[in-house]
Amino acid sequence: MNIDRDIELPFSYSENLVKGLIIFLIIFVVAFVLDKLFRKKVMKIINKPNVPKLKSKYERKLENLYKKVESNRIDVRNGYIELSNIVREFIEKATGIKASSFSKSDAYKLGMGELSQLMEECYPPEFAKRGSGDIMKSINNSIGIIRKWNQKSH
Repeated sequence: MNIDRDIELPFSYSENLVKGLIIFLIIFVVAFVLDKLFRKKVMKIINKPNVPKLKSKYERKLENLYKKVESNRIDVRNGYIELSNIVREFIEKATGIKASSFSKSDAYKLGMGELSQLMEECYPPEFAKRGSGDIMKSINNSIGIIRKWNQKSH
């Protein structure tokens, strides 16, 4: 007795269904990756600051600080504190890097050598009981750094 039977596996799928699922997964993964890449580029364009306008704003802030120190409306220590805050705020606005907790070594590692030197100038007077140092020179150095700032290099 010879009986021909087609034995079907308990889970058999049509070849077209499997191909369709694979194609769907590939399209989904490619779309997901492209979406991530596109969003990053779009967000950079949207969040990119107007550097010339930003530079001008912070140059004015530094010039105002210079006038305050020159007219003795602020002492050297508090001048350095304000100088540090202005420069850190500029860095944050220009780069998006959280600069309020930035250290000298962080600046150096990111290729911001001039900023690192400026921070070195500011640290001792900023944290001393009595400020000392050439605050006017530090303000002028800060203005120079901001004027030379190049968004592409930072």
